[in-house]
Amino acid sequence: MKVGDILDPDTVGKRSFDPLELFNALRRLQTVWCWGAHAWVHHKNQFLRFKSNGYLHKGHVYIICGWDDTFTVILTSVRGKVISIDEGIYVDMLVQTIDRRIERK
Repeated sequence: MKVGDILDPDTVGKRSFDPLELFNALRRLQTVWCWGAHAWVHHKNQFLRFKSNGYLHKGHVYIICGWDDTFTVILTSVRGKVISIDEGIYVDMLVQTIDRRIERK
């Protein structure tokens, strides 16, 4: 998958993880709510997705866990066109990485 492609939710996951655990951790952070995060969805334990209404990005944000325990963050339009892909993100940098893409210049 590359920028410009249409994301297929059934093929985007790398490995199974507990998206609800990640959701519960993220939803407590004020930074996350500044993104206008809503419409949270987890899909077959393969990814966590939410819709953003941030300053820089208005669309979907996919968070996927890889086999090496790093995350991939994919930003798409509401119709699924891939806008950006960030790979190899460790959990301690996840919120900052997403925030740079959604809210901060």
